[in-house]
Amino acid sequence: MASCTRSNTCARYAQYVKALTCADTFEVLNVKHLQCEGEKCPYHLVSEKQVWARGFQRIYSTIPAGRTHYFYSRTPYARRRFYKAKNGEIAIDPDMQQHLISIFREHGADMSIGFDSYEEKDVLVEK
Repeated sequence: MASCTRSNTCARYAQYVKALTCADTFEVLNVKHLQCEGEKCPYHLVSEKQVWARGFQRIYSTIPAGRTHYFYSRTPYARRRFYKAKNGEIAIDPDMQQHLISIFREHGADMSIGFDSYEEKDVLVEK
């Protein structure tokens, strides 16, 4: 792992080094079975800051009344998860935000309002 040219930016490698110092046991990728190096490594993870949203009650309230019936069925959420996302109980990732925004636009919502709140999260992404 340390021989990889991208180990200095890899979150997996950072966790491995941390585990070496404090964990009694840990799992690690067997580098002898991996055929990757540098830019081609499918296991390379990078920590990235993303803006996640919470709640969309304000946007939802701007949809014209006749267009809200079964609105949740147009979203990728099941009914219970839809209401949790709407009320801000679960965070909404950037991809889902874009998907929801397109659905809100189709239904005539005022998009200038935005989601109820936003928070920054450090997320591990493959790059």
